[in-house]
Amino acid sequence: MKIVKRILIILVILGLIGAGVYYYMQPEEIEVVVADTGSVSPKLTMTGNVEGNEALTVYADVSGRVTHKYVKTGERVNAGDMLLSYTDDTQRYAVDVAETNIEYEQKIIDSIKSSRATNQKKVNDANVRIKQCEAVYANVKFNIMALDAGKYEHDYDRQRQKQIIENDILKMQDEVSSDQSKLAKIEAELKKAELLEEKKDVSKLVEEAKRIQDNISETNSAISKNQRDIVCLPIEGMDPATYNAYQLLQNDLETVTRLWSEARTDRDTAQSMVRAYDDILGNEQKMALDELSLNQAMNELEKAGSGCVAPSDGVITKCYVDDGAAVEKGAPVFEMQKADDYRVKLLVSKYDITSVKPGQTAVVKIGDIQYHGKVDTISQYAEADSSGKSRAVVYITLFTTDTLIVGMEADVVIDLEETGDVLKVLNECIYADDNGSYVYIVDKESKVRKRYVMTGIKDSTFTQIVDGIDNGTHIVYDPAASEYEDTVIEEKIL
Repeated sequence: MKIVKRILIILVILGLIGAGVYYYMQPEEIEVVVADTGSVSPKLTMTGNVEGNEALTVYADVSGRVTHKYVKTGERVNAGDMLLSYTDDTQRYAVDVAETNIEYEQKIIDSIKSSRATNQKKVNDANVRIKQCEAVYANVKFNIMALDAGKYEHDYDRQRQKQIIENDILKMQDEVSSDQSKLAKIEAELKKAELLEEKKDVSKLVEEAKRIQDNISETNSAISKNQRDIVCLPIEGMDPATYNAYQLLQNDLETVTRLWSEARTDRDTAQSMVRAYDDILGNEQKMALDELSLNQAMNELEKAGSGCVAPSDGVITKCYVDDGAAVEKGAPVFEMQKADDYRVKLLVSKYDITSVKPGQTAVVKIGDIQYHGKVDTISQYAEADSSGKSRAVVYITLFTTDTLIVGMEADVVIDLEETGDVLKVLNECIYADDNGSYVYIVDKESKVRKRYVMTGIKDSTFTQIVDGIDNGTHIVYDPAASEYEDTVIEEKIL
């Protein structure tokens, strides 16, 4: 009996061992899915930051020193709020200088115009006297020549002497014209020195002017004498009565030629002065420039008094100055963002940006509050992220009237374009390493194999497979798929 019991126990043990061996020799049953075609509705999930709908730089309105800064970084401002105040010493000085220049130029112009008007009147009066002298001279000359008519007109010596005297008169008239031009220039310089109150020695100019005036007077006297001599050339054979009449006419001729000479001198000198004043009336142009400078200085003073104000509603994001800082006109003093609308700024990788298009809808979550939005702008200039990698900049416009905090982090889900009739697999079946994305497939021998694939778009459930497997391929759907690589399994198709 004992032998039989022992044999039975041994048989039971052998049976259990055999069952265990059989169990462990059976293939593992693993869940698999079949790759097939269909639609993928991808979504891009990212994190960005809330911004105002437009970034603005506020520049200094004037050059000067900041007396007070009224806002800090992060404060919300309204359009027209005072941001900075300036000292206005520089602008007030510029206004004072411009006003002084205008007053001074006006003084010069008024004096020049007055002197010009005086000399123009002298020219007009002299022209009247010249015409009167010309008429008297012509009449006296006619009467003198009448005494001599028909008797001496063919006297060769008399004509030759007359020609010599006339040539001398022409030369002296040229000298007078040259001296008058010199005198006009000296007079203009003296007048300008007087108006501008220049502290310089003008005695040499005064002496030169006197010398030229004396020379003009002497030359004109000589001209008058020669003109008289032409008419009064000696006449022989004249009877006493005729000679007495001749002497009286000669005296009249001497008087009228002297007056005529003085009138010409006065006219020519005054006319030169008129022309000289015309030359220096360029002060009117300078005054126009000074008036323009005054207007500009007044505008700058008004800007300095008004201070720097916010151009729109928004939030101050950067401040470049403090109380007491010196600023130059046009230098940036604040950065701010308009906050009448909001947007979210995203930095998108080079792999995802090709799927993002303007107009795509988005869901934006800030804390526990969800907002709707859309892709508004894709910048054509990339920015570096915190790791230094270049990223495309995408702005999402938010549809909300809430007041948001600029700079707050926001979670964004963008609805990308749906793609139909593509090969796809469940997202859980796809893994990745340094060589790329891969899946575990079941081959014809029921063995698990690692297979690298090229992926495309994906949504919350499926990922598009561009290359690496075919439609109908069996894919291992098990978190521990790597443990079954190169082993035979029993498939459980889901």
